[in-house]
Amino acid sequence: MKSALVPAIILALALTSCHKSISLDFDKTPAMELNGEVLYVEDIEEAMPDNLSGSDSINFIESYKKKWAVDRLLFDKAMSNVGNTDEINSLVESYRRELIISEYLKKMTSQNVEPVSDDSIYNFYNSQKDKFMLSEPVAKGIFIKVSSTEPNQANLSKLLKEINDESLDKIMLYCTQHAVSYQFFLDAWIPYNKLSDLLEKPIDSTDPILSRGTVVQQTTDFTYYLKITGLCLAGTPQPLELVESDIRNIITNRQKFDYINQFHDELYESAVKNKKLKLYNE
Repeated sequence: MKSALVPAIILALALTSCHKSISLDFDKTPAMELNGEVLYVEDIEEAMPDNLSGSDSINFIESYKKKWAVDRLLFDKAMSNVGNTDEINSLVESYRRELIISEYLKKMTSQNVEPVSDDSIYNFYNSQKDKFMLSEPVAKGIFIKVSSTEPNQANLSKLLKEINDESLDKIMLYCTQHAVSYQFFLDAWIPYNKLSDLLEKPIDSTDPILSRGTVVQQTTDFTYYLKITGLCLAGTPQPLELVESDIRNIITNRQKFDYINQFHDELYESAVKNKKLKLYNE
């Protein structure tokens, strides 16, 4: 927090009562003290959001100080009224142990589990296609809407027959110069209905017309072009591109699980072999 906020903090501190003399960190400015624990101005500055007005700064400071004090007063009250803290201490120690183990295993798996290869993803997909079925059709393609009086539409239709780098460049140029609107969905699968709804009259995904080339619909004012470059129907396997990330996570988690189990076994067997772990029942 910028030093410009310090006057606001000092003003807020001036509103509080004086404190008894205690041992302080002289590199910092004390704000409050409770049972020997000190809240410093620098702690408040660090927590304070940027761009607060003078009055908002004072309100934040007072609120922060009150919460700091109440948290400690409440903890003291709770400690004096909770008869047995052994269970709590045990839970705290258990959580601390689990947290340390979790961080260690996270580090170990990141160092020892290899990244998932494309071949592994492909093989998993081919063997598990029935688990990745589409609930709705998805498609790739191009949609173009032009004025019905726009010239060179015969050339546009010709370009749309075969999509390649050369024809795509020419189609995009045509769209920027003549189209009322256009959308290219060539690099990602999208719900088919999103494409179909762009037409004057939507077409069902199972209509054979979609496989015969470019769909053209014409009204008095506009001509609509829909070129489907890929279509997968509901009830068929999802394209690999749609599930690749999920499959990668599945394989990664399996590898981590296998590694951790193996690590557990090796750790246990080593402890027994080196007599670090004593088995009294044997």
